[in-house]
Amino acid sequence: MPEKILCDYCGNETTNDSEFCIKCGSIFIDDVYCLNHSERYADSVCAICHQAYCKKCGLRVNSIFLCNEHSDYEIYEGMAAIFSSYDISQIEFLKLCLEKEGFNPFVYNRNAAPLPLGYRDLTLFQVERDPGKVSSSEIRLVVPCSEVLQATEFLNEISKGGDIVFP
Repeated sequence: MPEKILCDYCGNETTNDSEFCIKCGSIFIDDVYCLNHSERYADSVCAICHQAYCKKCGLRVNSIFLCNEHSDYEIYEGMAAIFSSYDISQIEFLKLCLEKEGFNPFVYNRNAAPLPLGYRDLTLFQVERDPGKVSSSEIRLVVPCSEVLQATEFLNEISKGGDIVFP
């Protein structure tokens, strides 16, 4: 039975027979080469597509290694945003659809913070505005990086013919 170990880079718990950390992409074995440059050692594995790449072909985003193809995903606490909207009901509906298919979605809104109004049941949400970004109050639907490709494919299937477009 494999022993539990911690990733030296991110502290994620994994097993000693793992080739890489599924959370941050750190490689645990030697002699792994970049998918694009067969003469160069890979630095990490993309947390989304699980392919090995060198530093020229990828980068760390919030401590998670992503290949150049997937580096545009917004990363929040080890999860990637696959959809954003101002409509919470749309986000909740898509979250429910993903959960029914066995995915692990989470609703993320970094800009809404509860402000207590003095009574236990009264709370006002204050939205912080970022003047440099138009989408500062958008709500994001995020999934673990390892589920991004499959979750996006599923959402594209259910939205065929509709108005929703996924990355």
